[in-house]
Amino acid sequence: MKHKMIKSIGLITSLSFLLAACSGNQSTSTSNDKTIKLMDTADITSLDSSIALDGPSLNALNSVMEGLYMPNEKGEYTPAAALSHTVSKDGKTYTFKLRTSHFSNGDPVTANDFVFAFKRALDPATKAQFAYDMYDIKNAEAINKGKLPVDQLGVKAIDQSTLQIELNRPIPYFIQLTSLPMFFPLDEKFVKKEGDKYGQEANTTVYNGPFVVSKWNHGVGFVMKKNNQYYDKQNVKADTIDVKVMNETSTAVNLYETGALDQAIIDSDVIDRFKSSKELHTLAMPIISYISFNEMNPLLRNKKARVAIAHAFDKNSIANDLLKDGSIPTDRFVPKGLVKTKKGEDFVNSTTVDSNVSLSQAKQLFSEALKEEGKTSATLSLLVSDSETSRKIGEYLKAQLEGNLPHLTINIVVQPIQQKNVLRRQGGYDLSLDTWGADYPDPTTYLDLFTSNSALNFIHYKNEQYDRLVEEANTVDLQNESKRFSVLHQAENTLLNDGAVAPIYQAGYVYLQKPNVNGIKVRPFVGYFYYKYASKTTN
Repeated sequence: MKHKMIKSIGLITSLSFLLAACSGNQSTSTSNDKTIKLMDTADITSLDSSIALDGPSLNALNSVMEGLYMPNEKGEYTPAAALSHTVSKDGKTYTFKLRTSHFSNGDPVTANDFVFAFKRALDPATKAQFAYDMYDIKNAEAINKGKLPVDQLGVKAIDQSTLQIELNRPIPYFIQLTSLPMFFPLDEKFVKKEGDKYGQEANTTVYNGPFVVSKWNHGVGFVMKKNNQYYDKQNVKADTIDVKVMNETSTAVNLYETGALDQAIIDSDVIDRFKSSKELHTLAMPIISYISFNEMNPLLRNKKARVAIAHAFDKNSIANDLLKDGSIPTDRFVPKGLVKTKKGEDFVNSTTVDSNVSLSQAKQLFSEALKEEGKTSATLSLLVSDSETSRKIGEYLKAQLEGNLPHLTINIVVQPIQQKNVLRRQGGYDLSLDTWGADYPDPTTYLDLFTSNSALNFIHYKNEQYDRLVEEANTVDLQNESKRFSVLHQAENTLLNDGAVAPIYQAGYVYLQKPNVNGIKVRPFVGYFYYKYASKTTN
């Protein structure tokens, strides 16, 4: 998540989770209106599946567009735009048979629409920041970096209903990748007609998913209506989903209590008020909050300084006392709930991370680092976003680090999220409070970030052993789960023992939801919420 602009929502123990609501004492609407009324803290910014970045946009795309395979009600990846697929013996060539389906304007969805979408996403001119999610396709990375023309991409339409994708290597999670927005089809004729306007308004976009965006009032909210062209519309239970944008928790709570919202996102300031209500829910999703160290700073290039800072604050207090939203303190960079072994064991539970660095040892390490770098004191900037949560954590970290590490001063730098991302890319920081969530259900979606050649390695971390381990996990015995996961565990331990990043917590999400709303699904990577199975009963 690059720094992904996706709202932190925490631990899922399966690929899908029903946001089941229980009965409670809050007031509910007694009308026969089956519109599901939701909220988000930010508006969608684009409905163009090639370039959308933020959480609200990706959540919406998850319900208005559809890939070859999508999660069903149980979280299992089942045919969606595709009917079936076959895989070559070497595991590198996938052939998909497409079902008969249509975009919302009546145009048929064909194999050519997938080919067009893939090539468009990887074309450097598109500037798709999630393009790397497609790098396992033959020649994709070289095309995206301008080294090959797009017509060399390993994707072709055998005929209108047969799509073939050739990979660089066999990967065990490719079917799950086809559910990402980058892999959604695009109506080539329509996209070319709209040009730069595509995806910028409700009526400059066409859809192949369960819903269409029927109204988009920028900055205020948007409305999704059932897509009458959708092949499985009989199983879409909600007619309308109305999403309002609001930043004030008090406003959201007031609207929820009067029945104007069916779900309200809340924060630690009001959690205690609802702690006995059955309508209060918390989740933890595979999103990690952590401190990044910019190793262009000579002091932070010193491993002792990084390890000292990583162990000089109380992460338990951040999660349990400051946030109180279901967040889980963690010493891991790969979160719980992302992926399980074939035996059903969570990747995280199958190994341990050595975090036995005491506070007294951290103080000694920091003192040694200062001396080795010829310093008697240090002043470091801590870059945080302008969200209330980020500010709170920043102030807490400043107090903890200055109080626990002698001769250290922390200057907090607050920036809007877009500017914060720019500063991170440019190296304009010392420490940065960041989050990362999964693009796909595999540990490499986290561990690939910090290889020496990663375009997202903004911390400038370099470790030959780490690079070798990640490369081995990506190339050797990809079908040997036990061996591969062992290598990935070694890579994660290398990263953390080096103090390359300092994990803080696995992010939580707390909300109120009416007991008559069911079936809102969550998956643990890009585009968390989807509404195909959502329903609302009337009272």
